[in-house]
Amino acid sequence: MSTIVFLGAPSASEVHRSADEYHWRTVAWKSHPTSTQAANATRVYPPATLDAATRRISLMYNNVIFNEGKEEEEEPDETFFTWPPTAAPGDEPDSQEDHSIPPSFSTSPNLAVPHFSLFSQSLTSLTSLAKTRVKGTKKVSLLVAVLEVDGPDSFYLKTGKDAGKESWVLKMILGDEDGNVCKLTAWREVAQDWGGAGQEIGVKRGDILLLTDVMAAFEPATNVALTASPWQKPKLEICYRTMPYTHEDQRLRPDLRLGASDASVRKVAAVVRWFEHMAGLTGAQ
Repeated sequence: MSTIVFLGAPSASEVHRSADEYHWRTVAWKSHPTSTQAANATRVYPPATLDAATRRISLMYNNVIFNEGKEEEEEPDETFFTWPPTAAPGDEPDSQEDHSIPPSFSTSPNLAVPHFSLFSQSLTSLTSLAKTRVKGTKKVSLLVAVLEVDGPDSFYLKTGKDAGKESWVLKMILGDEDGNVCKLTAWREVAQDWGGAGQEIGVKRGDILLLTDVMAAFEPATNVALTASPWQKPKLEICYRTMPYTHEDQRLRPDLRLGASDASVRKVAAVVRWFEHMAGLTGAQ
């Protein structure tokens, strides 16, 4: 698209002066994006890169597996069947802290300043996944990366007032920038929405998530266990998609540099930086 700029236009008081005292000059300029800009605007990692990243990610959580035993949702009068893991839909195939945001975070054509709606709270309210000596259960908010997604899977309730009805479950393995790992189990419509079986965009491996109002069970010297059920009213926001599988994924890759003055954006960028380094995506083409 051409842009035309007019310079030297006379003011209203000058229009009655002789035309010999001034002249119009029209300069036309047309922008041609560089090949690098065009490539960044539609950047999608090739399958080989995603496969290699998946293998590296698996090495991080190889000692954290989905529980193969009987699981129960937190409603006391209902128990559930269990099933073998299934592949997530659409799922295909190593620092000192640095508050700067590198140029690699500007791969999206979306030039809007990043704004994470759920970050209205203080960053100090975020909970760490680090093992603790404290024992108990409480609601927490976390900023984490998705290492693995299992589901959503449908099943039928075995007992309780809704016995015989279809329900959903979604399981994820999550990690934070300090290398801590945990498991999350989401139930019912929460699992359906977060897994992409409803109206929401489904979570994928490599997504940086802000989770709020999820239940965390703390046990001494063990990994935190997270649960998300409808009556807890949990919320999930995909802050950044580090592993774009399709061109449409670019809408989830805002230019984090544009929000570098915001502490919440810098926090997201730190988790992105950790994940990309861990998965070997830094500098990947």
